[in-house]
Amino acid sequence: MQRQSQPIQFMHNPEPGSLPEDTGEFLRRLGGPTLIVVDGRDNRRCRAVATLLHGNEPSGVKALLKWLRSGERPAVKLICLIASVQTALHETLFCHRQIPGQRDMNRCFSPPFDDHQGHIARHFMELLQQYQPEALLDIHNTSGMSPGFGVVTCESPVHEALVSLFTRRMIVTELRLGALMELSSEHLPVVTIECGGAKQPQADQLAEEGLQRYLFNTDVLQPAEGLVMDLYRDAVRLQLSADCHIAFAEQPVAGADLTVPFDVEKFNFGVIPALTRLGWLGPRGMSVFRVQSAQGEAVMPHYFLSRGAGLYSAQQLKLFMITTNPAIAISDCLLYACADIELNQVIDKATKLPFE
Repeated sequence: MQRQSQPIQFMHNPEPGSLPEDTGEFLRRLGGPTLIVVDGRDNRRCRAVATLLHGNEPSGVKALLKWLRSGERPAVKLICLIASVQTALHETLFCHRQIPGQRDMNRCFSPPFDDHQGHIARHFMELLQQYQPEALLDIHNTSGMSPGFGVVTCESPVHEALVSLFTRRMIVTELRLGALMELSSEHLPVVTIECGGAKQPQADQLAEEGLQRYLFNTDVLQPAEGLVMDLYRDAVRLQLSADCHIAFAEQPVAGADLTVPFDVEKFNFGVIPALTRLGWLGPRGMSVFRVQSAQGEAVMPHYFLSRGAGLYSAQQLKLFMITTNPAIAISDCLLYACADIELNQVIDKATKLPFE
């Protein structure tokens, strides 16, 4: 029985015929953060899923609802957190990452836990202790157009096996932001699955197919024989100052601190050579940016530099999670980058580039 003080409500073995087909109506009926518990063929084991930590990332909850309506029983007991229900319903459906003025739900899994989002995070952590799942998937959409990929805090065969249910692309990060995947441990491997952009049909398909494998495969913790992952390590974030004026256009915008081309998302999961232009700078130049390593060191010159009025890559890079949403670019980051170590050639300081 739920205690009054706990923010997550419970739903046990929902009757498939009672669930609406429309995802928005499903969320309206839930009304708030909900843990759905479904018995499996083997209830001695348990797996966990979290989705909708961000209110504008619907692929996970769409896949979950489609499975719940099918009535198919999973291999083991499943617990699933549908987190930011009120955020998804705020104003326009699936419009807001977080409600303005509130914290990002996926930055709340480390102290402090003293606001509403923190209470939800702490309650879910207590439930993980109670149910002892063998694995946890956190299903997201990217904030821009992108192929699917996984993110982990630990490179191991178990993490690779879980990510490979969805994709072969895996980012290994040492950054610590208070995200759910940072709870990963030897006893509870946690992976984040980024299915692609919320408006990409293939993102919904990836979420659905990967979730099916997670639900119905007897063993999800052993990688397939010969599995080879496309790994991205030691990522950094290109962050913008809170007062940065960012614009998206095909030429510099007067008064903007940074203008980024509309098609910048084409670089997602591609390799860009040194001195690839990523945008145009305003009068404040590079002062509106911050790039830090996982250890907190300022590493901007190793990754990005200015030439004339342009923002350029300082070396050969792999870019991912590029966003064209200005609110997310300011509140979170514009993109992630990692050095393409095998092929990389650091630019010569004397390199000259025609000003554009």
